Amino acid sequence: MHTTSLESFKKEINQVREYFKHIQYVNNLVDYTGLQTNNEQIESSLSTLTEHHRSFGTDKKIFEYKASIISLYGLLEKYVEIWIKEYLDSLSSLVSEYKEIDEKIRNNHFELSLKLINTIVSRESAKYQHLTKEEVLEKLNKCIVNPISYKFNTEAFVLSSGNLKHKQIVKLFELINVSLNDALKKNQTLIQYIKNEKQIKNIPNLDTDTLYNTINDLVERRNQIAHGSEVLDILSISGLEPYIQFLEKYCQALLEILVEEFIKKESISTFKKIEKVIKIFSNKVLAFEIENYTIKVEDMLIIETAEGNFYKKPILTIQLNNDSYTELRITEKANISISVDTKIKENQTFYIVKQ
Repeated sequence: MHTTSLESFKKEINQVREYFKHIQYVNNLVDYTGLQTNNEQIESSLSTLTEHHRSFGTDKKIFEYKASIISLYGLLEKYVEIWIKEYLDSLSSLVSEYKEIDEKIRNNHFELSLKLINTIVSRESAKYQHLTKEEVLEKLNKCIVNPISYKFNTEAFVLSSGNLKHKQIVKLFELINVSLNDALKKNQTLIQYIKNEKQIKNIPNLDTDTLYNTINDLVERRNQIAHGSEVLDILSISGLEPYIQFLEKYCQALLEILVEEFIKKESISTFKKIEKVIKIFSNKVLAFEIENYTIKVEDMLIIETAEGNFYKKPILTIQLNNDSYTELRITEKANISISVDTKIKENQTFYIVKQ
């Protein structure tokens, strides 16, 4: 054992202590400035802060860099977990019977629930202390014996959510039967950002390591910090900004993909396809044949693009024989028109709520 390691530890502990001092000095200055009654005290606080900044400046940059990287990675891990679990909860509310859930998800649910039970019993992770093996078994059992009143063990699907490089996130999405790489290359939020910020035009032909290197590098930097490796490449605030921007767009794209996947499931479970489209006018008015249906303004229309994307839009107007309605009951076959606030095309497919 060497005392140098203890000295290094004490040095890093002192960085935290000094950073807390820095925060306190800033707070003191703000408090006194806010009172505006004691110029001498303000000058003293400013002098203390300035002197401390001179002596602590380099260590402060190191500490802030570490805190920033860990915080950014923490956001990635937190929200990937939240959104996957929310997606599964929403799916169980949408799909009435467990047997109608994708077979891949059902198989993964069984196997991963057993792993979750083992994790709980062996106490391998404090993360799951709020769960009991009985609760996990009860949910799993309901999927078999009472399949119309089921819930997923959502925590089971994020058991391996640590060290979230892009490849690992892809694996988590595979567990819920979502092909993430394919979906990301069609996601306009991320595509436009990459084209504009990275000046990359031919995105579909790029390998994933190149496309998502920013995420992978963020995880590597977090691992270096978490494992106590010496930090040599310290990013400034301006150097961290591209990581923040990419992480924001990347995570937004992940959520949009899950939302779109859920809408796709809705188009099957609770919506029905409009079988006979008559015509589309001005790229926003859809004329179609309908029978035995009550339609209202603000009802939702699902739109499936030729590329296989899904999104939902509220119906803004309804017309029958050039008369406008906020609600219309159709008993016999009729041609009506509805409008939405987005561009629609002849090669798209449309869905309305089942009745």
